[in-house]
Amino acid sequence: MNYIDNSQRKLGRIKINRLNKKYIKKELIDSDYILSNINGYSLDKEQRVAVITDEKANLIVAGAGSGKSLTMVGKIRYLIERKGIKEDEILCISFTRDASENLEKNIKKNYNYNIKVYTFHKLALEILKDNKYKISDTNLLRYIVDEYFYCAKYNINIKIKIKKILNKIDTSYKIILNSKVLENLKRLIITFINLFKTNNYNIRDFVKMKGNKDLFRIIIDIYILYEEELKSTNSIDFNDMIVLATKYVKEKGIKKYKYIIVDEYQDTSYIRYLFLSEIINKTGAKIICVGDDYQSIYRFNGCNLNMFLNFKKYFGYTKVLKINNTYRNSQELINVAGKFIMKNKRQLYKKLRSSKRIDKPIKIMYGDNLKKLLDRVVEKHNNILILGRNNFDIDKYFKLDKDNNIEYNKANIRYLTIHASKGLEEECVVIINLKDDILGIPNKIKDDKILKCVNNNIDIYPYEEERRLFYVALTRTKSDVYLLVDKKNPSIFVKELIKDNSKYIEYI
Repeated sequence: MNYIDNSQRKLGRIKINRLNKKYIKKELIDSDYILSNINGYSLDKEQRVAVITDEKANLIVAGAGSGKSLTMVGKIRYLIERKGIKEDEILCISFTRDASENLEKNIKKNYNYNIKVYTFHKLALEILKDNKYKISDTNLLRYIVDEYFYCAKYNINIKIKIKKILNKIDTSYKIILNSKVLENLKRLIITFINLFKTNNYNIRDFVKMKGNKDLFRIIIDIYILYEEELKSTNSIDFNDMIVLATKYVKEKGIKKYKYIIVDEYQDTSYIRYLFLSEIINKTGAKIICVGDDYQSIYRFNGCNLNMFLNFKKYFGYTKVLKINNTYRNSQELINVAGKFIMKNKRQLYKKLRSSKRIDKPIKIMYGDNLKKLLDRVVEKHNNILILGRNNFDIDKYFKLDKDNNIEYNKANIRYLTIHASKGLEEECVVIINLKDDILGIPNKIKDDKILKCVNNNIDIYPYEEERRLFYVALTRTKSDVYLLVDKKNPSIFVKELIKDNSKYIEYI
């Protein structure tokens, strides 16, 4: 019986696929007047197919610089002008405030559509607007952690636990209070509690977790203090906001959306997925998620790449579409970056294509003289983005103004961390801090084992997320990328690039 049922389902899907191909072929012709002019650009074939495909669940896998924002705008225009969908029947969500504001302005400026583009938190806040919650200070958890460890000097039992955790039994607690090891422990606890909440755990789940009992006891104490403080002031944090909005939608519903479009889906978390799922349950809306698994770099904030890689598991039958043409990088650069990122075992294969050609897009200078390197770079480029792994990487070279700009030979130069650069592009990129060091690229600080209790999105290949981070850095450029490399102690990523891609590298 199962064999017959499965065969019938398979035949049904084959028939549907055949009909869909005919529909797409016809729709590409009938919709050409729209698809040939999105913000003044004509969409390519893959972008066009992504726009008109209309399954219940759609995943658009978009490579770096492939025009995903243009495709999203195209989808919105297509739905309104071709399919007759009303503006308020489209729910559009992006990951950051800047990205959502830019997309909303883009749509308004070019088409005068009144479509609000939300972040997840902005949408949750709008749903909860009548509940009169206060949004907690983002530093509240840090304050409670600091107070807990300061007050521990008056509690002998807690003080002993802390000393045991830090392996500092014979050290004065006064010395411990100002130590780097305690600061690291505080950060670990804050990360644990944030991951605990963003992955939808509750206090009963602590009993199932295995690890250092003393550390768990302290985490539970701080978690309870934090939750009590929120409750006493009728406050919620950003994780609570999404959880409570999900509960509200489940119990009271939400306005009737027909389409949900989500940008940067590779950065989603479990509670964000639950939020989307509940909206779909209540509205029957179709969902279109756009993103790039190569650029998933926010695991420390609870973002879970498995939600992207296993999309069908969460949303059922899905049409996966790939946008492979990049309009930013040269073919030579994406050859290097593609080979580099696919060393990771957990990535979806993409064969990016570009019409740009640069024989040797990667330029390496050994040493630590950034000013000397910039002297070379400004001979060719006026707009330069310097990228580092940490905020402080630039400090020994330059002082920044309030906008992270550097005044230098009339060139427009600014500094960002790689994390902050995601979604941006520049004429030319310079990457610094390329040394084999605990705070270099890759960063070699290992996650504490206890975090595995609250985050199943763990690296299965060495430096998996750091590899994605370096991929993001390499692909911000429209032309060349310059690497300032420590000659005595070069980054293992740079050594790998040299070994695998010598024909694309120039030494200066």
